[in-house]
Amino acid sequence: MLLLPVWLAAAEDRLHLKARAVETLADPYDYLAAPPKRRAASRAHFVLQFRTPPGGERFEELRRRGVTVLRYVPDSGFLVASEDYPRLEGLDLRSAGRLRFFDKVSPLVAELAFDQEKPETFVVEFHPDVDPAEARALVGEHLLETRPHPGLLPQHLLVEGAPDRVLRLAEWEEVAYIYPASRDLAEGREVYACGGPETPFGLIGDYVARVGEGWDGPGRNATELSYFLQRLTGKLPEAQVRAEIQRALDVWARYVKVSFTPATREAAPRSIDILFARGPHGDQYPFDGRGKVLAHTFYPAPPNPETIAGDLHLDEDENWGIGENTDVFTVVLHELGHSLGLGHSDRPGAVMYPYYRRASSLTQEDIDAIRQIYAVRETAPENPPPTPPANPAPTPPANPAPTPPANPAPTPPQPPAPKPPETPRSKPPDTPRSSDTVAPALVITSPASNNVLTYAATIALRGAATDNVRVVEVRWSDSTGVSGLAQGTTNWATAELPLREGANTLTVRARDAAGNLGWRTVVVTRRKR
Repeated sequence: MLLLPVWLAAAEDRLHLKARAVETLADPYDYLAAPPKRRAASRAHFVLQFRTPPGGERFEELRRRGVTVLRYVPDSGFLVASEDYPRLEGLDLRSAGRLRFFDKVSPLVAELAFDQEKPETFVVEFHPDVDPAEARALVGEHLLETRPHPGLLPQHLLVEGAPDRVLRLAEWEEVAYIYPASRDLAEGREVYACGGPETPFGLIGDYVARVGEGWDGPGRNATELSYFLQRLTGKLPEAQVRAEIQRALDVWARYVKVSFTPATREAAPRSIDILFARGPHGDQYPFDGRGKVLAHTFYPAPPNPETIAGDLHLDEDENWGIGENTDVFTVVLHELGHSLGLGHSDRPGAVMYPYYRRASSLTQEDIDAIRQIYAVRETAPENPPPTPPANPAPTPPANPAPTPPANPAPTPPQPPAPKPPETPRSKPPDTPRSSDTVAPALVITSPASNNVLTYAATIALRGAATDNVRVVEVRWSDSTGVSGLAQGTTNWATAELPLREGANTLTVRARDAAGNLGWRTVVVTRRKR
């Protein structure tokens, strides 16, 4: 059994890597250990874990010291790139260290490396700052084959070779994580990738298992959430899209004690807003058109602030379908896993695998993962039904009718059976749909940074909002769910907002007449004097 080290200073402060070992204390000076093998063009990579969520001042200090933040590593950790021995004193760090060999290898890959020698196909994730040409050269130098695939994410390579040889890639600085490729990837079929769930600090690597403790807090507890269908695709009947989203919500609620009830408004606390949108749509992650990123989701709070936490956005430019094309149920089911706090699974076929696969329910892998966060719902079946094949063969009847003779006797004509009265189909009322899908553009001009450190007990926010038609409302909210209206729209300002000691996440949303929302977030950390 491989023992994978876990970064932590106390149980509640661990970094949620995909580990198989018991938690052990990390050496706070681990970053001084001997560096791994590295290509000449690459920089060193470390995980820095802060004692408290860092603000803009600390990020600016990292930049001044030549340290670049690349990824968020839950909780309060960051993957960074720098020279071999960066200056880290005075940053209020809990620990600082390198990703070790075992941190970079999926347990499924490790099992293959010990059990077989025949070639297999793997996904190798490289750090975001690694040159793709250097990544391919590294793979080639290990006598491994790189398989082209148009559906891969930019930092991923599809690599084929003996498992023990692929395993040696993890010894190199440039590699972030290695996990098995699905059959769809290995056989070159069309796939769609999930780029990963969003946080205010950026994306999360596939070496992360989950984020925080979910909506229910520490331990495995029951929780109640709401959801709001803010804007649905116009490419399918609205009633069918609503039914598919409801079906996906019901699947997760079948296995854990999480309840979903419809919300009466968007941006409510502990609520998942679901919307279809094109291009820039009010957050910092614009969609990229058909065939690339299908959707993105914001993790629960923390790290994401209320009221963005849990929200699920889908790209309206995709060819959405029900049971075909880009399947609404499949994508929503996967993204809801992120809304509840799950990372990606390494197991091909799982709903939470990074590359979407048509699904009818959760696999046991997904069920076991979500039950690590929430209380088990005992009434659920322990073994979910397997996913049916895409085109199931027809089942022959148990007692087939005998084959009629070549020249059957003529059958006397029968009078036609009367047609049953046709039941009129109920037509849903026409819902007026606005053609305006452009979200307002919102800027916060004061404070000037989106991460602020202060000793003050209050803070006022100011900024501007513009829209292709008209901004009708600007509203603020904090991480406790308190909210209010700002004064003005084109130029807006809030009253003095109270600050609790520690991190305060303040969100400002601008709404236009069609209901489109644009938003920005500021994290204000109040210190004791």
